[in-house]
Amino acid sequence: MVLNLNWEIIWVFVNLLILFLLMKKFLFGPITKLLDERAKGVADTLDQAETQLAEAERQKAEYTQQLASARGEAAHIVEEARKRADLAYSRRMDEAAQDVQRLNEQAARQRAADREAMLASAQKQVADLVLLTTAKVSQRTLDADADRAMLDALLEEVGDE
Repeated sequence: MVLNLNWEIIWVFVNLLILFLLMKKFLFGPITKLLDERAKGVADTLDQAETQLAEAERQKAEYTQQLASARGEAAHIVEEARKRADLAYSRRMDEAAQDVQRLNEQAARQRAADREAMLASAQKQVADLVLLTTAKVSQRTLDADADRAMLDALLEEVGDE
């Protein structure tokens, strides 16, 4: 029985060895292959994520640069518009000042013309009154043309003084 027991132990070892080899070939091999494929898939996914992250970072930097450029350009456009508005305002103010000066000159000329017309009218009325008074005083009819010429000459002398 001692020998029989040893043969049983050897057969158990042989069976275990065969079982191990079969499990290694049919169980551990596919499981190892499956785990390797999963690990490779995870690594590929991580690589893709890193690539996408780097691309996103690059695009973000590009957009930030474009935004800064656009803001600078907008500030430049606003500044140019402000300068043009100031220039237009200055031109309008100069034109308005010239218009005011021109209107003042026209008003002064009109006042002078009105004054001359008023003085001429007043002189004519004074002359008519003097002639009428002289006619009443002298109780005679005067030659209107001769008297008027004399009176105009007199008024011109008085007006020059």
